[in-house]
Amino acid sequence: DIRHHWLQLASLAENGDLEKIKEYLSSADSKMPGFDLHFCDNQAVDSVLGYYSAHAKQEGVPFLAKIDLPKQLPADEMDVCLVLSNLLENAVNGCIECGSRDEITVNLRIKKGKLVIVCSNPCKTNLVIENDIIKPKGTGIESILMAIDKYDGNIRYQMEDGILTACVILNC
Repeated sequence: DIRHHWLQLASLAENGDLEKIKEYLSSADSKMPGFDLHFCDNQAVDSVLGYYSAHAKQEGVPFLAKIDLPKQLPADEMDVCLVLSNLLENAVNGCIECGSRDEITVNLRIKKGKLVIVCSNPCKTNLVIENDIIKPKGTGIESILMAIDKYDGNIRYQMEDGILTACVILNC
């Protein structure tokens, strides 16, 4: 989704239309759910968590986050946010698709030079997991896999009692 916004903003910038850029940003901002939550000291990760927490709340899904991250991440913020936002978007969509209002949980921490992200959510039980990866792979999972490759990390999906858990490890 963000790619579409960037393309629109780039087009407006290329035309030098600062007022239209301001209008576009204001319009996009007004469509974002309001949130006043604080999860961690890293502003980028905090924003992603705040957005998806508010989105889950709008859908009636409880959101539980346990975050232990420093202000400065040992990995590129954009890569971390890309992984986190894809996991959380899939988690919210998974809850919506299966009609569950059980909670989404997400844990982030750094352990022995590795960034560990664990996200769990209820979802359809007919998902196919092959070699620890959901099949077929969608765009979000492909984006996560690119970040994992960049950081020589790994990912593991596991389904148990209708709860899907994704564990991502990035070597920092």
